[in-house]
Amino acid sequence: MQQFIQPLEGSTQSFTTGSTSALRFLCAGAFGFLPFQRSSERDKMGHQQLYWSHPRKFGQGSRSCRVCSNRHGLIRKYGLNMCRQCFRQYAKDIGFVKLD
Repeated sequence: MQQFIQPLEGSTQSFTTGSTSALRFLCAGAFGFLPFQRSSERDKMGHQQLYWSHPRKFGQGSRSCRVCSNRHGLIRKYGLNMCRQCFRQYAKDIGFVKLD
């Protein structure tokens, strides 16, 4: 005999208690959202936990060109925050004049 679990409001699916999808459905409803069935799977340091996890509040990795998002050859003086290639392109528009 199979028992049926009522889905959340707005959902059109129903699950049986014998399937793994029902177990995930119950876990998601009871504890927020837990895609893992075991705590050992949750505690593993996988790629998603490690990728881009180092804080980038300062240093070269935190700054980029405001025009093209390049990180190399950045001119930060006077708050420009532009790479040297974009600076050469927009220097006249910004108001810089080349002296002899």
